[in-house]
Amino acid sequence: MPRWIAVSRGALVALALLGCARPASVVVRPQHFAGTVGEDAPAIRAVVVAFVLGEGRGDESVDTLLVPGADFIATGVPVTERPRLPGMPGPGTGSVTALRTSVAGEYAWVVVSYGWVGGNPSAGERGVATFVLQRLPAGWRIHHVHASHVERWGR
Repeated sequence: MPRWIAVSRGALVALALLGCARPASVVVRPQHFAGTVGEDAPAIRAVVVAFVLGEGRGDESVDTLLVPGADFIATGVPVTERPRLPGMPGPGTGSVTALRTSVAGEYAWVVVSYGWVGGNPSAGERGVATFVLQRLPAGWRIHHVHASHVERWGR
């Protein structure tokens, strides 16, 4: 058997084993990315917070924070219509309860926990989302959102 086939087989076996193994936890240390977090984190966070709050109100003007063709995945399903964030079933009040930002060059990703309250202020919804943004001449814009509904709560 030629050596390149044996090497290829070995590489395929190694990849298969890696695919079956549970990935180790990776801690992203944003300070390792050329110092861009300090400069850009406030602008990135502002875009994500504005989007979540606007989406909670049903405000269509938040679409200006998206790149054309931005995609949304809600609880594993592609979303093309409003509401785009799970746990925000209609106009109400959105909130951001936690936010973690990481930046690598021209791209950023933000993990956010959000809440929503509608007509009954003693009941609401919670969700978690990951946003992927890109630095463009117009500023940071959202390319992709992957979100999941976490829980319904009430008093």
